[in-house]
Amino acid sequence: MIFTSIYYIFFASSVILYGAGLNSSAVISDSIHGLFLPFMKIMFSIVFSCMLSWLIIKNLLIPLKLVAFYPLISLLIFLIISIVLESVVRITTSRVTSEFSLSYLIILLALNESLNIIDVAVISVSSFISFVVLIPVVYAIKKRIALVGNLQPHVNRKSLILISIAIISTILAVGNVTWLGSRGS
Repeated sequence: MIFTSIYYIFFASSVILYGAGLNSSAVISDSIHGLFLPFMKIMFSIVFSCMLSWLIIKNLLIPLKLVAFYPLISLLIFLIISIVLESVVRITTSRVTSEFSLSYLIILLALNESLNIIDVAVISVSSFISFVVLIPVVYAIKKRIALVGNLQPHVNRKSLILISIAIISTILAVGNVTWLGSRGS
């Protein structure tokens, strides 16, 4: 379970490897203050949707041989849970915390790559943590590029952010395949 968490947080980060939430991370990193509530809402909606979807897939869709409909079922479950949580947050705090693409892609990733309900929970939480870990990194990259951008105004800042994230993903991918060159003694 610990190795699965480490794998999905760093080496198979849903943001870096699959691009899930890459745009959101670049937008959110402008202001990292006040992100606790939206992150908690997103995390709860992801975990509850994954768990409920997995139970419905395992107990209903597989016996009826309708597994091909699991993306639709997981989408419906996610929308219901997300709308309920969003309503509660808006009523209590008057803030908007909606996020669709990152959450739904993490749900599909967790459902596709899990063997049991514990794997679903671990993969979904780890994938979201990989997104949260990337926010300060993108924030630091943006601040560093802003310093360089002031010195050289013709630099395209958005391209530099994406190039920096590509370099980070390459470094993490290299760490994932280093075992290929090693041989047992």
